[in-house]
Amino acid sequence: MTTREETSRQYWHDVLNDGGYTAIPRWTLRPEPGTGSHDVTLSHDLATSLRRVADQLDLSLDTVVFAAHAKVLAALSGETAVVAGYVPAEGGPPLPCRVLTETDSWATLLSNTHHVVGELEVHSAYPVIDLRSESGLDEPVFETVFDSAGRSLDLAPDTVLAVDLAHQNGRLVLKLRYRTDALDEDSAARIAGYHLTALSLIASDPNGEHVRQSLISADELDFLIEGLSGRHRELPDRRFHELFEQRVQSHPDRIAAVCGERRWTYRELNAHANKLGRALLARGLPREGIVAVVTERNLDWMAAVIAIFKAGGVYLPIEPHFPADRIAAMLSRSACTLVLTEQGSTTTLEAALESMPDVQTLHIDDAYLEDHDEDNIYIEVKANQLAYIYFTSGSTGEPKGAMCEHAGMLNHMYAKIDDLEIAEGQVVAQVGPQCFDISLWQLVAALLVGGRTLIIEQEVILDVERFVDTLIDGDVSVLQVVPSYLEVVLSYLNEHPRELPNLRYVSATGEALTKELSERWFAAMPGVKLLNAYGLTETSDDTNHEAMDRPPEGDRVPLGPPISNVYAYVVDEYLSPVPLGAPGEIVFSGICVGRGYINDPERTQMAYMADPIRQGEQLYRSGDYGRWRPDGKLEYLGRRDAQVKIRGFRIEIGDIESALLRLPGVRNGAVVVGERGDGSKHLVAFYSSPEPLDVDRIEQQLGDALPVYMVPSAIEWMASLPLNANGKIDRKRLRLSAAELDTGEASLEPPISTTEKRLASAWATVLGISEDQIGRRDDFFDRGGTSLSAVRLAVALDREVSLKDVTSYPVLADLAALVEGRTSRDAGLLQLLAKPAAEPAGVLICFPYAGGNAVNYQPMATTLRSDGFAVYAVELPGHDLAAETERFLPISEVVDQVVTEIGGLGSGPVLLWGHSAGAAFAVETARQLKGAGVEVQRVFLGAQLLGDAADRRSAISEVANQSNAEIASELSANTDYTDLGEIDAQRAEHIGAAFRHDFVSANRYLAEVLDDPPAAKLNTPVTVVVAADDPITHDFARRYTDWQLVAEEVDLHELTDGGHYFPRTRPAESAQAVLGSTRFASRSRVASR
Repeated sequence: MTTREETSRQYWHDVLNDGGYTAIPRWTLRPEPGTGSHDVTLSHDLATSLRRVADQLDLSLDTVVFAAHAKVLAALSGETAVVAGYVPAEGGPPLPCRVLTETDSWATLLSNTHHVVGELEVHSAYPVIDLRSESGLDEPVFETVFDSAGRSLDLAPDTVLAVDLAHQNGRLVLKLRYRTDALDEDSAARIAGYHLTALSLIASDPNGEHVRQSLISADELDFLIEGLSGRHRELPDRRFHELFEQRVQSHPDRIAAVCGERRWTYRELNAHANKLGRALLARGLPREGIVAVVTERNLDWMAAVIAIFKAGGVYLPIEPHFPADRIAAMLSRSACTLVLTEQGSTTTLEAALESMPDVQTLHIDDAYLEDHDEDNIYIEVKANQLAYIYFTSGSTGEPKGAMCEHAGMLNHMYAKIDDLEIAEGQVVAQVGPQCFDISLWQLVAALLVGGRTLIIEQEVILDVERFVDTLIDGDVSVLQVVPSYLEVVLSYLNEHPRELPNLRYVSATGEALTKELSERWFAAMPGVKLLNAYGLTETSDDTNHEAMDRPPEGDRVPLGPPISNVYAYVVDEYLSPVPLGAPGEIVFSGICVGRGYINDPERTQMAYMADPIRQGEQLYRSGDYGRWRPDGKLEYLGRRDAQVKIRGFRIEIGDIESALLRLPGVRNGAVVVGERGDGSKHLVAFYSSPEPLDVDRIEQQLGDALPVYMVPSAIEWMASLPLNANGKIDRKRLRLSAAELDTGEASLEPPISTTEKRLASAWATVLGISEDQIGRRDDFFDRGGTSLSAVRLAVALDREVSLKDVTSYPVLADLAALVEGRTSRDAGLLQLLAKPAAEPAGVLICFPYAGGNAVNYQPMATTLRSDGFAVYAVELPGHDLAAETERFLPISEVVDQVVTEIGGLGSGPVLLWGHSAGAAFAVETARQLKGAGVEVQRVFLGAQLLGDAADRRSAISEVANQSNAEIASELSANTDYTDLGEIDAQRAEHIGAAFRHDFVSANRYLAEVLDDPPAAKLNTPVTVVVAADDPITHDFARRYTDWQLVAEEVDLHELTDGGHYFPRTRPAESAQAVLGSTRFASRSRVASR
């Protein structure tokens, strides 16, 4: 091979490896096979000006037109580096040509284009097709072609659009040829117009800045702004509560709302709201004064919301089960000084208010008893007056309080009424949690048309059978749920077919509604329409509705058109509308846009701004990417920022990449989201280094720095990461590589036996992954399993295995061996979670929190395995939901058996960890082991302070008087019990019973210790482990030394965050408490007597 050939080969090798594929929007309502053409003759003046520019810059006219073509591709694709096929002047097949369009001026763009075309021409004789085949690049690298010679060649099968510059009768003609299954005549004409606009801009000022210059015409801009906006709807010049009062006058004795056995007429609801409103005014509530409502979802909650509107105040919902620090943060940020609450909803509220003496608390029942008039309150409330504040989670973790006005609220309610066809006498189900913005329209919209609200309690929602019964018995016409719960309802209806005679519409919101779920819904319920709702808290809830009476024709369910009176734009980074079909950020303008984030000017300025198109209007940036479809509907494409959701956790990709780049030996790194064949997402990390590094070591180091859910499931080495034309990491290439990893079968050892295949099928069902992606050496928990998904697995297998079995034998082949009888069950309480390869450096015995299981320690155990620890956790009797019925045991019996089992382990020093209620078990076990002569190296007491005996007995009394269902309902709002909604009510109540037993047993034990301290203290060091953001141990700095009542030496290990259940939420940080106390001198504060 000659030097010239080698140079050309290397040139094309680099071009092909750089990758990049520029796609243009498909825009036709009737795709049909074939080709079309569209010709535009350049005016004499434009042609003359372009020739003059070309001469001045010493360029060919072809280069000028190709530069304009690159600019058009950038506008259509949203990419700054574009790839097009370029036919050299001497002819031949089109060759891939990459042009960087993000330049400071047209002249620079022209110069860049001249340079890349010149390089291409030099190497054009090399057989690129052979090199593509040799490199295994079978996919096309471009779909648009520019032919500088104007030969108008036939379109290749993978070419969507070809542009030629031809000379006809002394005139320059721009000739477009396109595939009619991708573009229609109007879209081809628009694209030709973009080329003419770009050429005109070049001709008029070649030195002008071009990045911010739009190519769309005035007609297209008008269509983008006005033609695609929501239809105009006249709204009454009244506020919601005034319209409700009109309904009260029309039919006072009609039932307005039902919750459980309680029901109120319109007259009764109005009277209760008026009394509450006057009670608020009597306490000095000013115009736009903020009132927090801390209640359960019930009729009094409904009256409180309406009362606040009547009194001219601002509604701030707070769930009574929120941690005290979150409640305090919401009250503080909003400067709220008045709280409406009820008996039974004040536990964490009272803790939050300990440091807020200026906040008044008004119990609803007390307000009812006050001598206030039941007549309407006539206070002027303007349309632009603040109506409510909902706090949403920010990317920094600090909640943001989104403020919305009455006009936007009312507009959204009427959109729901119109598009869900809510009519007089119909019943709307209220199921959304108080702090989810959908809860508000569900609560009160039906009242605007003389309908009825049915508030469905949380314990009913947790039991899908009772939920369906309630829909039927309550005559529900309209229901809104998240798609994941719709899936639960649909699965139940498939197994237990029922008629839902009154249900007319189901709205899905909060998550992406898949086409597959819509198909299943219409197959089961062909007469019940679906409405896909999309919107943001900052835009008065939903902004787009896609109403369906059949599944969508495309691959995705669209967001739908904007609702009435709402303007939606798709814009570039400069807030200029992009061409029809092009991707961009979705922004909103008009009546829907709220006022900003309360007392948060910095984040308000980032998201809210003046509308540059419609003067005098406010604009909100959603952060979502989308595009317009030819049918005038929006389609969602993803998030603008780097945040993604994996298994329900919001993840910042940048945090993972920072941790990866800090590792020794890693030169460069990137993390992308891969998508498995079943649609589930996972994290894949790519890194470069001179030689491949130990993957297990990388996983361990990332686990030390990140929460377990942020550790990538796959880590891949590359000699160098691919770069795009900007010199940045080519993430598109990496995502393709991640997809290839997932489809690879080389490392997957498929199930062999009939039992293994049967178990794999059950795994696939409960984990939501494809069965062919499960190997016989796969670990259930590594594939995303949790304690409750293990319960669902046991139920799916008809209790052939228990939760204890899955914990002890998480590998598919091992579990199959147990089922087949080739492995015997261990009847003990200790479950082995992690076993090191060599002799263990220590044996850690873990006791779970109230209602918990051994598997709750699995994330922390995985972290400790690489540091040489064997980790066991206690599976408390009676806690295995999937096992046969067994009784709960008192602490003394559990400890006796654990002590016996520890004696049989026989290797390594023993350490104990008791978390929350488990601390009582750990302390008593340490005492019994001391008596048996077994040395305990250290006891870790997680998320538990010793406290006071009186407080513990009070807590016992409170929990003992709650039903199992009430406890389960409270736990479902907790960060570590979120999966409770995925199991049936009977099993959820069993968890409630287990929680009560553990909670009462532990508090009784610790109260007795406080009343009668042990004569001999433990000589084993005790480490109290807390998270700074755990409201239950908020006084840890002052009270951790209370444990000196039972131990000679007590120290403190503090995590910066992690909540109450940090062994699960912060496993690596929790493990550091163990490592720090056993491998090096602790830096924790020590107190000893």
